[in-house]
Amino acid sequence: MALVASSLRLGGAEKQTMYLARALGQAGLEVRLYYLGSGGYYERVIRDAGVPVQQIFVPNRPWSILARLVRALRRFRPHLAMAAQFSDLNYAAPAGRFVHALVIGGVRSDGLYELSTQGWRGRWLARLAHGLVANSRRARQNLEARGIPAEKIEVLPNVIDLAEFDAQSALALAPLLPADRVVAVAVGSLHSCKRFDRFLEALARARQREPALAGIIAGSDGGVEAALRGRAAALGLTAQDLLFLGECDRVPALLTRAALLVLTSDYEGFPNVILEAMAAGLPVISVPAGDASTIVQAGANGWIVDPEDIPGMADGMVRLAQSPAMRREFGKAGRHRVEREYNLESLPDRLLAVLGRLACRQRRSPVGTLLDGAAARGQAPRDLPPVDRN
Repeated sequence: MALVASSLRLGGAEKQTMYLARALGQAGLEVRLYYLGSGGYYERVIRDAGVPVQQIFVPNRPWSILARLVRALRRFRPHLAMAAQFSDLNYAAPAGRFVHALVIGGVRSDGLYELSTQGWRGRWLARLAHGLVANSRRARQNLEARGIPAEKIEVLPNVIDLAEFDAQSALALAPLLPADRVVAVAVGSLHSCKRFDRFLEALARARQREPALAGIIAGSDGGVEAALRGRAAALGLTAQDLLFLGECDRVPALLTRAALLVLTSDYEGFPNVILEAMAAGLPVISVPAGDASTIVQAGANGWIVDPEDIPGMADGMVRLAQSPAMRREFGKAGRHRVEREYNLESLPDRLLAVLGRLACRQRRSPVGTLLDGAAARGQAPRDLPPVDRN
Protein backbone atom coordinates (compact mmCIF):
# COMPACT_ATOMS: atom_id res chain seq x y z
CA MET A 1 0.00 0.00 0.00
CA ALA A 2 1.17 3.50 -0.87
CA LEU A 3 0.19 6.23 1.61
CA VAL A 4 0.49 9.75 0.16
CA ALA A 5 0.74 12.80 2.44
CA SER A 6 1.69 16.41 1.82
CA SER A 7 1.71 17.48 5.48
CA LEU A 8 3.33 15.85 8.49
CA ARG A 9 3.31 18.91 10.73
CA LEU A 10 2.35 18.80 14.39
CA GLY A 11 -1.43 18.55 14.01
CA GLY A 12 -4.38 16.29 14.69
CA ALA A 13 -4.89 15.11 11.11
CA GLU A 14 -1.19 14.42 10.76
CA LYS A 15 -1.17 12.41 13.98
CA GLN A 16 -3.93 10.21 12.52
CA THR A 17 -1.80 9.78 9.38
CA MET A 18 0.99 8.50 11.60
CA TYR A 19 -1.43 6.10 13.28
CA LEU A 20 -2.60 4.84 9.87
CA ALA A 21 0.95 4.22 8.69
CA ARG A 22 1.77 2.27 11.84
CA ALA A 23 -1.48 0.30 11.72
CA LEU A 24 -0.96 -0.70 8.10
CA GLY A 25 2.47 -2.04 8.95
CA GLN A 26 1.16 -3.86 12.02
CA ALA A 27 -1.58 -5.39 9.88
CA GLY A 28 1.06 -7.04 7.69
CA LEU A 29 0.74 -4.85 4.61
CA GLU A 30 3.87 -3.64 2.88
CA VAL A 31 3.34 0.08 3.26
CA ARG A 32 5.42 2.99 2.05
CA LEU A 33 4.69 6.63 2.75
CA TYR A 34 5.32 9.13 -0.03
CA TYR A 35 5.83 12.52 1.57
CA LEU A 36 5.10 15.47 -0.70
CA GLY A 37 6.29 18.10 1.73
CA SER A 38 9.37 19.42 3.47
CA GLY A 39 10.20 18.73 7.09
CA GLY A 40 7.39 17.96 9.49
CA TYR A 41 7.22 16.62 13.04
CA TYR A 42 5.72 13.24 12.17
CA GLU A 43 8.17 12.38 9.39
CA ARG A 44 10.73 11.26 11.95
CA VAL A 45 8.09 9.54 14.07
CA ILE A 46 6.89 7.48 11.10
CA ARG A 47 10.44 6.57 10.09
CA ASP A 48 11.20 5.52 13.66
CA ALA A 49 8.14 3.25 13.54
CA GLY A 50 9.78 1.32 10.71
CA VAL A 51 7.63 2.63 7.86
CA PRO A 52 9.72 3.59 4.80
CA VAL A 53 9.28 7.25 3.87
CA GLN A 54 10.21 8.59 0.44
CA GLN A 55 10.20 12.35 0.17
CA ILE A 56 9.07 13.76 -3.16
CA PHE A 57 9.15 17.53 -2.97
CA VAL A 58 9.91 20.18 -5.57
CA PRO A 59 8.98 23.70 -4.35
CA ASN A 60 6.32 25.40 -6.50
CA ARG A 61 6.42 22.64 -9.15
CA PRO A 62 3.32 20.47 -8.65
CA TRP A 63 3.62 18.78 -12.04
CA SER A 64 7.16 17.68 -11.21
CA ILE A 65 5.92 16.25 -7.92
CA LEU A 66 3.17 14.34 -9.74
CA ALA A 67 5.58 12.98 -12.35
CA ARG A 68 8.00 11.79 -9.67
CA LEU A 69 5.19 10.19 -7.69
CA VAL A 70 4.02 8.32 -10.78
CA ARG A 71 7.53 7.00 -11.36
CA ALA A 72 7.83 5.96 -7.71
CA LEU A 73 4.51 4.11 -7.77
CA ARG A 74 5.41 2.38 -11.03
CA ARG A 75 8.43 0.94 -9.25
CA PHE A 76 6.49 -0.02 -6.11
CA ARG A 77 3.35 -1.28 -7.93
CA PRO A 78 0.96 -0.93 -4.95
CA HIS A 79 -2.43 -2.60 -4.78
CA LEU A 80 -3.82 0.43 -2.95
CA ALA A 81 -2.93 4.13 -2.96
CA MET A 82 -4.39 6.17 -0.11
CA ALA A 83 -4.37 9.94 0.23
CA ALA A 84 -3.93 10.87 3.89
CA GLN A 85 -6.11 13.96 3.41
CA PHE A 86 -8.57 14.85 0.66
CA SER A 87 -6.31 17.48 -0.93
CA ASP A 88 -3.62 14.82 -1.34
CA LEU A 89 -5.87 13.18 -3.95
CA ASN A 90 -4.59 15.84 -6.36
CA TYR A 91 -1.48 13.65 -6.55
CA ALA A 92 -2.55 10.25 -5.22
CA ALA A 93 -5.59 9.89 -7.50
CA PRO A 94 -3.96 10.37 -10.93
CA ALA A 95 -0.77 8.55 -9.88
CA GLY A 96 -2.71 5.67 -8.33
CA ARG A 97 -5.00 5.38 -11.33
CA PHE A 98 -1.98 5.34 -13.63
CA VAL A 99 -0.62 2.23 -11.91
CA HIS A 100 -4.08 0.61 -11.62
CA ALA A 101 -4.16 0.80 -7.83
CA LEU A 102 -7.32 1.10 -5.78
CA VAL A 103 -7.42 4.82 -4.91
CA ILE A 104 -8.73 5.82 -1.48
CA GLY A 105 -9.10 9.38 -0.23
CA GLY A 106 -9.04 10.48 3.40
CA VAL A 107 -11.64 12.98 4.65
CA ARG A 108 -10.50 14.67 7.86
CA SER A 109 -12.98 17.54 8.15
CA ASP A 110 -16.73 17.69 7.56
CA GLY A 111 -16.75 16.84 3.85
CA LEU A 112 -18.08 20.24 2.84
CA TYR A 113 -14.73 21.80 3.68
CA GLU A 114 -12.92 19.29 1.49
CA LEU A 115 -15.17 19.87 -1.51
CA SER A 116 -15.26 23.66 -1.19
CA THR A 117 -11.53 24.24 -0.68
CA GLN A 118 -10.72 22.27 -3.83
CA GLY A 119 -13.11 24.33 -5.96
CA TRP A 120 -14.02 22.72 -9.27
CA ARG A 121 -11.56 19.91 -8.56
CA GLY A 122 -13.45 18.77 -5.46
CA ARG A 123 -16.13 16.71 -7.21
CA TRP A 124 -13.64 15.52 -9.82
CA LEU A 125 -11.34 14.19 -7.11
CA ALA A 126 -14.26 12.51 -5.35
CA ARG A 127 -15.20 10.78 -8.61
CA LEU A 128 -11.61 9.84 -9.40
CA ALA A 129 -11.18 8.10 -6.03
CA HIS A 130 -12.58 4.57 -5.83
CA GLY A 131 -13.52 5.20 -2.22
CA LEU A 132 -13.41 7.76 0.58
CA VAL A 133 -12.64 7.08 4.24
CA ALA A 134 -14.14 9.79 6.45
CA ASN A 135 -13.39 10.11 10.14
CA SER A 136 -16.91 11.25 11.01
CA ARG A 137 -20.52 10.41 10.30
CA ARG A 138 -21.17 14.10 9.72
CA ALA A 139 -18.73 14.07 6.81
CA ARG A 140 -20.42 11.02 5.29
CA GLN A 141 -23.82 12.71 5.55
CA ASN A 142 -22.50 15.91 3.96
CA LEU A 143 -20.80 14.04 1.12
CA GLU A 144 -23.92 12.00 0.39
CA ALA A 145 -25.99 15.22 0.39
CA ARG A 146 -23.62 16.57 -2.30
CA GLY A 147 -24.20 13.57 -4.53
CA ILE A 148 -21.28 11.32 -3.60
CA PRO A 149 -22.55 7.70 -3.76
CA ALA A 150 -22.99 6.17 -0.32
CA GLU A 151 -21.23 2.98 -1.39
CA LYS A 152 -18.03 4.96 -1.97
CA ILE A 153 -17.88 6.22 1.63
CA GLU A 154 -16.74 4.43 4.78
CA VAL A 155 -16.38 5.90 8.28
CA LEU A 156 -13.30 5.21 10.38
CA PRO A 157 -13.29 7.28 13.62
CA ASN A 158 -10.09 8.72 15.00
CA VAL A 159 -8.22 6.80 17.66
CA ILE A 160 -5.64 7.61 20.31
CA ASP A 161 -2.54 5.83 21.56
CA LEU A 162 -3.28 5.86 25.28
CA ALA A 163 0.08 4.45 26.35
CA GLU A 164 1.90 7.16 24.43
CA PHE A 165 -0.54 9.81 25.67
CA ASP A 166 -0.05 8.82 29.30
CA ALA A 167 3.73 8.87 28.90
CA GLN A 168 3.61 12.36 27.38
CA SER A 169 1.25 13.51 30.11
CA ALA A 170 4.01 12.97 32.63
CA LEU A 171 6.47 15.26 30.81
CA ALA A 172 7.60 18.40 32.58
CA LEU A 173 5.65 21.57 31.88
CA ALA A 174 6.59 24.88 33.42
CA PRO A 175 3.82 26.58 35.43
CA LEU A 176 1.75 28.62 33.01
CA LEU A 177 -0.73 30.31 35.33
CA PRO A 178 -0.98 30.74 39.12
CA ALA A 179 -1.63 27.45 40.89
CA ASP A 180 -4.94 28.61 42.37
CA ARG A 181 -6.61 29.10 38.98
CA VAL A 182 -9.16 26.73 37.43
CA VAL A 183 -7.91 26.48 33.84
CA ALA A 184 -10.17 26.11 30.81
CA VAL A 185 -8.13 25.23 27.74
CA ALA A 186 -8.83 25.54 24.01
CA VAL A 187 -6.50 23.81 21.56
CA GLY A 188 -6.12 24.22 17.80
CA SER A 189 -4.49 26.32 15.12
CA LEU A 190 -5.54 29.93 15.34
CA HIS A 191 -7.72 30.09 12.23
CA SER A 192 -10.99 31.95 11.95
CA CYS A 193 -12.95 28.67 11.62
CA LYS A 194 -11.87 27.62 15.14
CA ARG A 195 -13.85 30.56 16.55
CA PHE A 196 -11.71 31.16 19.61
CA ASP A 197 -13.59 34.47 19.90
CA ARG A 198 -16.45 32.42 21.35
CA PHE A 199 -14.07 30.99 23.94
CA LEU A 200 -12.96 34.51 24.91
CA GLU A 201 -16.52 35.77 25.23
CA ALA A 202 -17.58 32.79 27.35
CA LEU A 203 -14.48 33.01 29.56
CA ALA A 204 -14.98 36.71 30.23
CA ARG A 205 -18.65 36.15 31.10
CA ALA A 206 -17.87 33.13 33.30
CA ARG A 207 -15.21 35.02 35.24
CA GLN A 208 -17.81 37.53 36.37
CA ARG A 209 -19.31 34.73 38.47
CA GLU A 210 -16.15 32.68 39.13
CA PRO A 211 -12.98 34.80 39.20
CA ALA A 212 -10.80 31.71 39.75
CA LEU A 213 -11.36 30.74 36.12
CA ALA A 214 -8.53 31.35 33.66
CA GLY A 215 -7.98 30.33 30.06
CA ILE A 216 -5.21 28.99 27.84
CA ILE A 217 -5.31 28.96 24.04
CA ALA A 218 -2.72 26.58 22.58
CA GLY A 219 -1.98 26.55 18.85
CA SER A 220 0.11 28.13 16.14
CA ASP A 221 -1.06 31.42 14.67
CA GLY A 222 -3.03 31.01 11.46
CA GLY A 223 -3.56 34.74 11.03
CA VAL A 224 -6.03 35.71 13.76
CA GLU A 225 -3.93 35.89 16.93
CA ALA A 226 -3.61 39.67 16.84
CA ALA A 227 -7.38 40.09 16.52
CA LEU A 228 -7.96 37.61 19.34
CA ARG A 229 -5.51 39.42 21.61
CA GLY A 230 -7.27 42.68 20.88
CA ARG A 231 -10.67 41.18 21.68
CA ALA A 232 -9.31 39.67 24.91
CA ALA A 233 -8.03 43.08 26.00
CA ALA A 234 -11.38 44.67 25.20
CA LEU A 235 -13.08 42.04 27.36
CA GLY A 236 -10.77 42.83 30.27
CA LEU A 237 -8.87 39.53 30.16
CA THR A 238 -5.38 40.21 31.49
CA ALA A 239 -2.22 38.09 31.28
CA GLN A 240 -3.25 36.55 34.61
CA ASP A 241 -6.60 35.50 33.12
CA LEU A 242 -5.63 34.31 29.66
CA LEU A 243 -2.48 32.88 28.09
CA PHE A 244 -1.76 32.51 24.37
CA LEU A 245 0.65 29.59 24.49
CA GLY A 246 1.47 29.26 20.78
CA GLU A 247 2.22 25.89 19.19
CA CYS A 248 2.60 23.29 21.91
CA ASP A 249 4.39 19.96 21.47
CA ARG A 250 3.30 18.83 24.94
CA VAL A 251 -0.48 18.94 24.62
CA PRO A 252 -1.02 15.82 26.81
CA ALA A 253 0.95 17.44 29.63
CA LEU A 254 -1.01 20.67 29.15
CA LEU A 255 -4.38 18.92 29.23
CA THR A 256 -3.47 16.88 32.30
CA ARG A 257 -2.81 20.12 34.17
CA ALA A 258 -6.04 21.82 33.04
CA ALA A 259 -9.55 21.52 34.48
CA LEU A 260 -11.71 21.41 31.33
CA LEU A 261 -11.61 21.67 27.54
CA VAL A 262 -13.76 23.98 25.43
CA LEU A 263 -14.22 23.45 21.67
CA THR A 264 -15.83 26.28 19.70
CA SER A 265 -15.20 25.51 15.99
CA ASP A 266 -17.56 26.33 13.13
CA TYR A 267 -16.83 22.94 11.60
CA GLU A 268 -14.84 19.81 12.38
CA GLY A 269 -14.72 16.19 11.31
CA PHE A 270 -13.85 14.08 14.32
CA PRO A 271 -12.22 16.50 16.79
CA ASN A 272 -8.99 14.83 17.85
CA VAL A 273 -8.53 17.20 20.76
CA ILE A 274 -11.73 15.91 22.39
CA LEU A 275 -10.24 12.41 22.49
CA GLU A 276 -7.08 13.81 24.04
CA ALA A 277 -9.02 15.78 26.63
CA MET A 278 -11.06 12.73 27.57
CA ALA A 279 -7.88 10.66 27.76
CA ALA A 280 -6.56 13.26 30.22
CA GLY A 281 -9.70 12.87 32.33
CA LEU A 282 -11.12 16.29 31.44
CA PRO A 283 -14.78 17.21 31.05
CA VAL A 284 -15.57 18.76 27.67
CA ILE A 285 -17.80 21.66 26.68
CA SER A 286 -18.25 21.62 22.91
CA VAL A 287 -20.37 22.99 20.12
CA PRO A 288 -21.92 20.28 17.89
CA ALA A 289 -19.20 20.53 15.23
CA GLY A 290 -18.60 17.35 13.26
CA ASP A 291 -19.07 14.29 15.45
CA ALA A 292 -18.50 16.16 18.73
CA SER A 293 -22.04 15.41 19.88
CA THR A 294 -21.37 11.71 19.30
CA ILE A 295 -18.16 11.67 21.32
CA VAL A 296 -19.36 13.95 24.11
CA GLN A 297 -22.27 12.39 25.98
CA ALA A 298 -24.23 15.28 27.46
CA GLY A 299 -24.43 15.07 31.23
CA ALA A 300 -22.02 12.12 31.35
CA ASN A 301 -18.62 13.44 30.24
CA GLY A 302 -19.47 17.01 29.28
CA TRP A 303 -22.04 19.19 27.55
CA ILE A 304 -22.93 20.19 24.01
CA VAL A 305 -23.97 23.83 23.57
CA ASP A 306 -25.27 25.80 20.62
CA PRO A 307 -22.46 27.67 18.82
CA GLU A 308 -24.01 31.07 19.56
CA ASP A 309 -25.09 30.24 23.12
CA ILE A 310 -22.27 32.09 24.84
CA PRO A 311 -24.22 32.34 28.14
CA GLY A 312 -24.76 28.57 28.09
CA MET A 313 -21.08 27.97 27.41
CA ALA A 314 -20.14 30.30 30.25
CA ASP A 315 -22.61 28.61 32.58
CA GLY A 316 -21.01 25.23 31.88
CA MET A 317 -17.57 26.66 32.62
CA VAL A 318 -18.78 28.08 35.93
CA ARG A 319 -20.51 24.84 36.98
CA LEU A 320 -17.40 22.81 36.31
CA ALA A 321 -15.08 25.36 37.91
CA GLN A 322 -17.13 25.32 41.09
CA SER A 323 -17.50 21.52 41.31
CA PRO A 324 -14.30 19.46 41.48
CA ALA A 325 -16.46 16.38 42.09
CA MET A 326 -18.32 16.91 38.83
CA ARG A 327 -15.05 17.38 36.98
CA ARG A 328 -13.76 14.10 38.39
CA GLU A 329 -16.98 12.25 37.53
CA PHE A 330 -17.12 13.56 33.96
CA GLY A 331 -13.39 13.01 33.49
CA LYS A 332 -13.57 9.40 34.65
CA ALA A 333 -16.47 8.70 32.27
CA GLY A 334 -14.62 10.29 29.37
CA ARG A 335 -11.46 8.31 29.96
CA HIS A 336 -13.47 5.07 30.13
CA ARG A 337 -15.21 5.90 26.84
CA VAL A 338 -11.89 6.49 25.09
CA GLU A 339 -10.44 3.25 26.44
CA ARG A 340 -13.49 1.31 25.31
CA GLU A 341 -14.26 2.80 21.89
CA TYR A 342 -11.36 4.84 20.51
CA ASN A 343 -8.23 2.92 21.43
CA LEU A 344 -5.36 2.54 18.98
CA GLU A 345 -5.26 -1.25 19.32
CA SER A 346 -8.55 -1.55 17.45
CA LEU A 347 -7.33 0.41 14.42
CA PRO A 348 -5.60 -2.33 12.33
CA ASP A 349 -8.67 -4.59 12.26
CA ARG A 350 -11.07 -1.69 11.63
CA LEU A 351 -8.84 -0.35 8.87
CA LEU A 352 -8.57 -3.73 7.15
CA ALA A 353 -12.35 -4.13 7.27
CA VAL A 354 -12.94 -0.68 5.75
CA LEU A 355 -10.41 -1.19 2.95
CA GLY A 356 -11.75 -4.68 2.30
CA ARG A 357 -15.31 -3.45 1.86
CA LEU A 358 -14.26 -0.67 -0.50
CA ALA A 359 -12.14 -3.08 -2.54
CA CYS A 360 -14.96 -5.61 -2.86
CA ARG A 361 -17.43 -2.94 -3.98
CA GLN A 362 -14.99 -1.99 -6.72
CA ARG A 363 -14.69 -5.67 -7.68
CA ARG A 364 -11.03 -5.67 -6.74
CA SER A 365 -11.02 -9.34 -5.80
CA PRO A 366 -9.06 -11.14 -4.54
CA VAL A 367 -7.48 -8.11 -2.83
CA GLY A 368 -10.73 -7.10 -1.17
CA THR A 369 -11.56 -10.66 -0.20
CA LEU A 370 -8.19 -11.14 1.48
CA LEU A 371 -8.36 -7.81 3.31
CA ASP A 372 -11.91 -8.43 4.49
CA GLY A 373 -11.18 -12.00 5.50
CA ALA A 374 -8.03 -11.02 7.38
CA ALA A 375 -9.96 -8.38 9.32
CA ALA A 376 -12.69 -10.86 10.23
CA ARG A 377 -10.12 -13.34 11.52
CA GLY A 378 -8.02 -10.69 13.26
CA GLN A 379 -5.07 -11.74 11.11
CA ALA A 380 -2.92 -9.89 8.63
CA PRO A 381 -2.77 -10.68 4.90
CA ARG A 382 0.81 -11.70 4.18
CA ASP A 383 0.78 -12.56 0.47
CA LEU A 384 -1.36 -10.59 -1.93
CA PRO A 385 -1.56 -11.58 -5.60
CA PRO A 386 -0.06 -9.33 -8.26
CA VAL A 387 -2.05 -6.25 -9.25
CA ASP A 388 -4.46 -6.95 -12.09
CA ARG A 389 -3.25 -4.77 -14.97
CA ASN A 390 -6.19 -5.50 -17.25
